[in-house]
Amino acid sequence: MKSKMIFSKTIIAIAAIAAITAFGIQAHERSDFPMRAMFKKLDLSEQQKQDVRTIMQQSKEDRKIYQQDLRDIEQQLKSLIRSTSWEQDKVTALLERKQMIRSETDLASATKRNAVWNALDPDQQQKLIAMSEKGSERKGKKEKAGDKKDKRHSPMKMFKRLDLSEEQSAKIKALFEQQKASMKAQRETIKGFRDQTMSIVRSADFDQSAWTAVNQEMSSAHLQMAADMAYVRHQIWNILDAEQQAKMAKMDDKRKHRKGGDKQRKGKDKRHHGDDR
Repeated sequence: MKSKMIFSKTIIAIAAIAAITAFGIQAHERSDFPMRAMFKKLDLSEQQKQDVRTIMQQSKEDRKIYQQDLRDIEQQLKSLIRSTSWEQDKVTALLERKQMIRSETDLASATKRNAVWNALDPDQQQKLIAMSEKGSERKGKKEKAGDKKDKRHSPMKMFKRLDLSEEQSAKIKALFEQQKASMKAQRETIKGFRDQTMSIVRSADFDQSAWTAVNQEMSSAHLQMAADMAYVRHQIWNILDAEQQAKMAKMDDKRKHRKGGDKQRKGKDKRHHGDDR
């Protein structure tokens, strides 16, 4: 199927639109809707539809390569976060391993997206930019709406079932406020680096050296933010008593199980829609 990916400009263009959010927001927020919309707009044949699905499935398989490694890292991080003492060196080492894996997958993704970008004609490129900007604008509006409804979206809601004391609530709220201010600045820094990598991807020739240099700086910013978040989680964990910790662990397990169930349902929905296409 690789030969079809190379020679079918139409198919590559659809794959680019399907991966639109990879140009503007995080890849894990990618939606299947753009691909379905493009199926209708370009009146693809059944064979073309199948080829596009194959391309998207291959991208999914590529991401699965490191899934187990990332799961292992997350499990080890969880153990360190839930310990009584903070082991900064061990946490940093795990986060660096995680970031190294992401850098490898990001480079492969950037190279592919550059090839896709150059397979599009000027009109398609402008449409891609417009869709990306619209998605970013929509995301920004949601974030502002969330800021105006702090009480409704307060992270303290998750602790409601833990029966926190006033002292515990005050300590945790203070940690959240401190983290919120820090993360806002970190996210702005990361956005600046992401815009630079986007410009490199949207060029006639992919400059891997330039992309790697910017990505390394962005990775450092990601690493610092992840380390800060891990330390906040560790502090919160140790504010809780043993009974509350047990409840929190159970809530985390349920949330993880529910998330897995949602993914399975989404997979079934996609297969169902695929039958209708």
